[in-house]
Order: sequence, then structure tokens, then C-alpha cells
Amino acid sequence: MSRRAPHEGKGTSEWFVTREVARGIWLLAEPSHVNTWLVEGSERAVLIDTGLGIAPIRPVAESLTSLPISVVNTHYHFDHVGGNYEFEEIAIHELGAPLLPEHVPRAILAAYLTYADRLLESADLFRSLDGGFFHLLSRDSDPRPLPREFDSDAWMIRPTTASTILREGDRVNLGDRSLTVLHTPGHTPDCICLLDDRDGVLFGGDTINTGPIYAQLADSDLEAFAASANKLAAIADQVSMVAVHHFGRVIADRFLLSEVADGFARLLEGGVDFKPARDCLDTPVLEAKFERFSVLLPATSG
Repeated sequence: MSRRAPHEGKGTSEWFVTREVARGIWLLAEPSHVNTWLVEGSERAVLIDTGLGIAPIRPVAESLTSLPISVVNTHYHFDHVGGNYEFEEIAIHELGAPLLPEHVPRAILAAYLTYADRLLESADLFRSLDGGFFHLLSRDSDPRPLPREFDSDAWMIRPTTASTILREGDRVNLGDRSLTVLHTPGHTPDCICLLDDRDGVLFGGDTINTGPIYAQLADSDLEAFAASANKLAAIADQVSMVAVHHFGRVIADRFLLSEVADGFARLLEGGVDFKPARDCLDTPVLEAKFERFSVLLPATSG
């Protein structure tokens, strides 16, 4: 049966929350789902990932800047490329380019919608507890109903083709600022982070997160992940803040980079405690919890 959730606001742009977090850097959040980032230079702007494709993202991005916008994908997964089809210029790491045109299985999207239902069902209780005691929720993290116009039966991730191939060390030039490409495999082989050379903002993709870091997938690689985490920790003194792409704490301090690197080192050494958990597609996993993040591994690990 098709989900047609209660409508909130007057248009599908109400699905997104936007705010400027630094000079010329805007958050475009699908709260508690995916965070995308718009970075503006003097000549052009770039949208780092395009989200789930549940509502059009291009009009939202264009409401924030008058400059031409292109897209950079941090990796090929469906929740980061759902709005790619709205744009003409799409850049991705060379290992991800062959995967952009591939079909996303219906079962994956259906599993994610089930997760979205469970998230929304839990929100009322969480809001009540948060308002009474914790005061952590913000518009960035408070989940909202799916847009009225959204038809779950018709939802698909449209195949797209990269117009630009990225490699380690490439720079995305925006005029008076550029973004340096850091190849950080581990979550997937094509994962990248982007470092804003002007203001030191690091866009972490799915390599750095303030919740579960997914290392349990079929093409995840724990040793590669550990090496990538070390690579980011080594440049922490160049980073002013970390912009993360999932969960409610959308900004992290640079010290998280060292914490994540230490966590992956401990995982490789062994002796880390795990607990059973499930990921956003309801797949059984093992979770290793650290102070400000966790790491998910396949249920057969440990």
C-alpha cells in the first residue's frame, strides 16, 4: 500500500530544514535522515550529496544562492544521490562513477521506508522526554512526516551519469574557495571527504559520523576504514569543524577525527565489546560503542 503521510507546510520544500552554519555554507537537512551541504564560492556553488530524492532538492538549494550549482557525491549510495537527476553536472570518485547508473533494488527502498515509519512513530515520545529533560532536539534533528505529494510506490532512485571524475587530491574550484578531495575508502571503496581550503570545514560523507558509522556492508573494508580514519586524524589541525551527513548532531569538533581513528585501531586490535543491533535496513549487525560514535560490523564479526 502506498504511504501518503500527513502534509506539513505548503510544499515539498518543507521536507528540508536549511540554515547557514558558516560563511557561505548551508545545511540542507532531511531531519534524522540525511544531511546535505551547499557550499558557495565567488563564482559557483556545489551541493555535496543530494539526499533521498523524497522531495526536490534543487529548488531548495537555488533559494539559498544565485550562483550556478553543481553536485559532488561523497559516494554512490542511494541516500546520497537521490536528487542527482535534477542537476546537469555531477562529480563522483572514479570508483563510484560506474555505480551511479545502476538500479537500486525496490527491497532496499521498502526497507528504508519501514525504518522511516518507525522513526516517526518514536518521535512523539522522544520529543516529550527531550523537552522535559534533555533539550537536545532542534529543527535539524526533529523528524517530520513524509510530504503529502510523496508516493512510496513510485519512489525510485533515478540512474544518473557522472560528468566529472574525481581522484585523490583533486580540487573543486568555486572561485575564492576550493574543496580538496580526500579519498577515504572503508564504508565503500569510492568514499571521499572534502576539505574546504578557505575555512577548514571538513565534509565527512559516511566516513565520519556522530552516530553509527556503517562498516558492515558488503563492500565495506575495516582495514581501509582504519587507514582512512588515520588519514583524517593526521590533518585535524587544518580542520575548523566537521560537517556530518547523518543524524542530529550535524556539526562536530575536529577532535572527533582522532577519536574515530582510535576507535578503528581498537577494532583492529580486538578486545572491543559488541552488542547485537540492526541498521537502517533492519539488517542484523554488531555494534561497537564509543563515547561519541559507534561502528557497525557484520553480525558474523567479533
